[in-house]
Amino acid sequence: MQTFRLCYIAVALMCAAFASASENTNSETIVLQKAGTPLAQYRYIDVPFKPYIDELRTPTGRNILRDAPWDHLHHHGLMFALQVGDCHFWPEWDDNCGRQITTQIHAEADSLETKLDWNNPQRTLATEVRKINVGQGDNFTFLDWQSTLTAVSDTMLGEDNPGVGYYYGLGMRFDETMDKEGRFFNDTGKHDGVNTRGDERLKHCRWMAYTAKLEGKPVTVAVFDHPSNPAPMLAFTMGEAGTSFAYMSATTNQHRKPVELKAGQSFSVKYRVALWEGEVSPETVEKAYADFVEASTQH
Repeated sequence: MQTFRLCYIAVALMCAAFASASENTNSETIVLQKAGTPLAQYRYIDVPFKPYIDELRTPTGRNILRDAPWDHLHHHGLMFALQVGDCHFWPEWDDNCGRQITTQIHAEADSLETKLDWNNPQRTLATEVRKINVGQGDNFTFLDWQSTLTAVSDTMLGEDNPGVGYYYGLGMRFDETMDKEGRFFNDTGKHDGVNTRGDERLKHCRWMAYTAKLEGKPVTVAVFDHPSNPAPMLAFTMGEAGTSFAYMSATTNQHRKPVELKAGQSFSVKYRVALWEGEVSPETVEKAYADFVEASTQH
């Protein structure tokens, strides 16, 4: 009876999700578009452990993301995951890893809002309200991602362990053709920071950008911090040396400074991912970043 009830609830939730989404929804994904142009795709049904963006497109429609590559099956395009208590939501090694379960979702043409339960194998540790929207700027496309996590009971986000989860946050795995001969740059003018291992680095910055060739033609992708975030962005990067794949994520330093949440307390972060065709200058990225901050603080 309990199994039947859980299955019934799951089906009801999926039906409710479809009923509230617009015609840009199919059985597994939601396509987000601006002025009729598809810019991103959100996958939230029949996912291994977490919903994610599996397509994010440049102004000419080229997708920069790679989903579940053979070397890291748990890398899903653009995804958001942290550690809650002793449960890790980033890896997908076994049934002890956390799962993000969609309970509600509503989509418009260029945006979606969804609610998720962050579960360990026994119970719900936190709930999330996730808001995603896409748009077009001056010769670039963008995706805004906002996540608000609320603790179900007293817990900790992160672990005071420099070797665990230093890349947890909003992370993206790039198309395979972008793995070689890429270049990271940021608003500080220096790509230094803390070296974790190999060519992996953690860098405090307002924005981090990566330029590489996507199927032979260059693109630039950047992630923007927002001043309302609870801690300055610590950007994680890897792959510039060409000895591994390329990766970039926005983290909040929880591997060194865990966040304590009492039951009912919330933790919220907001980021923008921007994409250009070709190589662009730091000044171009800085202007797009400043416009993002100005526009979002006026609301």
